[in-house]
Amino acid sequence: MSKKYSDNIKVSVVIPVYNVERYFRQCLDSLKNQTLKEIEFILVNDCSTDNCGSICDEYALNDKRFVVIHNKTNIRQGLSRNKGIEIAQGEYIGFIDADDYIDTDYYEKLYNAAKLNKTDISKTEPIIFYSEERTTKRPQLNEKINNGIKNGMPIFLLFSYEHWTAIFKRELLIKNNIRYPDIRNAQDVVFLLRVTYYAKSISIISGTYYYYRQHPLSTVSIREKPYFNSFLQYFKLYLDFINTHDMAKMHYDLVFLKAINSVKNRYQEMNGLSELHEFRREYVKSVFMIMNQYKYDPGYLLECFLNGLTYDEKIQQLKETNAYRIGKAIIWLPSKIKNLLK
Repeated sequence: MSKKYSDNIKVSVVIPVYNVERYFRQCLDSLKNQTLKEIEFILVNDCSTDNCGSICDEYALNDKRFVVIHNKTNIRQGLSRNKGIEIAQGEYIGFIDADDYIDTDYYEKLYNAAKLNKTDISKTEPIIFYSEERTTKRPQLNEKINNGIKNGMPIFLLFSYEHWTAIFKRELLIKNNIRYPDIRNAQDVVFLLRVTYYAKSISIISGTYYYYRQHPLSTVSIREKPYFNSFLQYFKLYLDFINTHDMAKMHYDLVFLKAINSVKNRYQEMNGLSELHEFRREYVKSVFMIMNQYKYDPGYLLECFLNGLTYDEKIQQLKETNAYRIGKAIIWLPSKIKNLLK
């Protein structure tokens, strides 16, 4: 690991690296050319078997802003990011995936907005990159955050994905011991719940972009058993957090709704995967077991699960509440659970 170049670092950027040689130099060049000069780039090489490790060393040798960590064992993206957080010196910390890239003024605009508005988080928006000829802007989340803030909603109900489009105050992460969990997928969603729960303010900007590359070898593109297992882990971590941290019941219900929708959507993804036919049964059983963890007691949910009710009697009293929305979201479970209980 090379020596840090300055004590006056505005942003530390953490980049987990694993077998992305084809796209890696474009990522590193977009970092090297950043208009913000008081910046460091922490490359965490997670035992790459291609030339990514030597590319990391090459950039660190030629540019003192690059810091390299070579993991001795493969620990995946979440724990690699945590290693970067531990040594980061910046006032703010950002994250970029090694197969993506950013505009040259990306971190300057994010940092200036954070300082101008004195916010814990500063966020811009992504462009989904399929090829040079095919890209798509995705401003929907920023619009949702802006509208929600105007209506007095807490940040943790609004900002729940696109963690790489933002920078986070380092002090906020360190003070509250916020790190990424050790799971294959969705660790960024758990991280965002944790950091936005404590964050008091956020800046939303436009005009500079994160290019989120879509390709078939990325971990979010591979639909195998470990992918679906990681969402069970995510679901448990989500419930663990909301059960141990204070929030209004309405907010609890909304966060729970988001989590159950995620595991439901993953279950539906398995429909066309014959090799996961047996695992689907195990998956539903695991969801049910995890759902026994409640801070509040939504007895109507368990009643519907076990008795296969049609919700008719419950809808009248719940349809004006967030609980009704949750009931609709998980109506897919009752028949599966009844079969498992036989």
